[in-house]
Amino acid sequence: MILLFVFSLSIDSILNQPELQHVQVGMIVVDLEGDSVIYARNCHRNFVPASNVKIITSAAALTFLGPDFRFKTRLALNGKMQKNKWDGDVIVVGGGDPSFSLEDLEHFVTVIKDYGISNITGDIILDDGYFTDERLPIGWAWHYLDARYAAEISALSVNRNVVNVRIEATRPGTLANVFLEPPTGYVRLVNAMRTRASDDSIIIFRRPEANTIYVDGGIGYGHTRDIEVAVKDPSMFFGEYLKERLISSGVKINGQCIKSEESSSYNLNSTLEIVDSVLSVPMFEIIKELNTESVNLYGEAVLKTLGSYYSKEGSFRAGVLIIKEFMRRCGADTALITLHDGSGLSRHNLLSPYDIVLVLRYMYHSDLFDEFFGLLPGPGEGTLERRFTVLNGLMRAKTGTLDAVSCLSGYLRLNDKDYCFSLLFNNFTCTNRKIEIIQEEILRELKKFLEEET
Repeated sequence: MILLFVFSLSIDSILNQPELQHVQVGMIVVDLEGDSVIYARNCHRNFVPASNVKIITSAAALTFLGPDFRFKTRLALNGKMQKNKWDGDVIVVGGGDPSFSLEDLEHFVTVIKDYGISNITGDIILDDGYFTDERLPIGWAWHYLDARYAAEISALSVNRNVVNVRIEATRPGTLANVFLEPPTGYVRLVNAMRTRASDDSIIIFRRPEANTIYVDGGIGYGHTRDIEVAVKDPSMFFGEYLKERLISSGVKINGQCIKSEESSSYNLNSTLEIVDSVLSVPMFEIIKELNTESVNLYGEAVLKTLGSYYSKEGSFRAGVLIIKEFMRRCGADTALITLHDGSGLSRHNLLSPYDIVLVLRYMYHSDLFDEFFGLLPGPGEGTLERRFTVLNGLMRAKTGTLDAVSCLSGYLRLNDKDYCFSLLFNNFTCTNRKIEIIQEEILRELKKFLEEET
């Protein structure tokens, strides 16, 4: 008891320092084996959790979809073959796969070529109906919607729904070389970037309503920069790039890229010739990347998939209802929780440190705990790359960062005993790094206390 008292005083001292005087701080540490609270402060108050939402999305996906669940993207033909001419349409049916790559798309090109088709008389039809048309959740801010971390969500995604803008310096005073990867006419580039002798000062943006990327400012002589920009309407990006690659490979296409709802000839329930399918990696690999690299697109695709799979409605709302049902099973009072997305980018999300710990505790007692524990990053991985080296091999946790938001929740394993914790910090005016240092100090004190206690 004396050790616990001393530990509590040390944490109180850390949390009472001047930088945190006006900051909202919530914290809870739980002994999972004894099911007892070691320390708590404001643990039932609601906070903006940022990417700590991914912990909940991951746990729900593992529980409801399973670690071996795979997304499927199907390639179909509707029409008939006349020599090397396909008299009809090429159809791509999306299944929500956020990891569908340029290599996967190239595979579809090869399949069509190997089928003997050199001319397509109809359209490339894009069926993205597995998800609803809403491509962005409530609470995402307009000023970063061109950023790679805010890529739009679609049942048909490719290349994480971004293009890479490569900027290469030329001679000082002249326009820099700027081009897209992958090269595509779906996105227009406006280049006013100049090479200069001084350091880089790059301005790059895409207006929310268009697929025109503006590149301005200056790049230092001898420099090269790569900046990923999210595209508008990922399904059409998928279709137009597929069409471009087919044409480049020698396939003539008479028709257009259109959505399935715009086609008079397409019916998903009619007899289609499925010529190929691409399966994603298993869900546990998707979740690993979701948590380690904090890929928001993956979180939203998983959320909408939960809705589509269980409610036949691939919407944010339906996915959130499934997430809340999972949290109810964990013991949370969902009437006190507000969620709008599966990644945590929305600033309208509200939940407590206690809610997060309930999920961590539920998964600890689940048959899926070993998988779940391994899917959270440890020190030196992803967003924890340069943090918590003293806890290497002992901690698995997820960070969460927005402006004036810094969160950390996860597990600590010491002397064959397991603990979980949640540290949520909101509304600070110091740097995020200062809060991270405080979080690291708290966990060092926790490690010291637990080692002394055992």
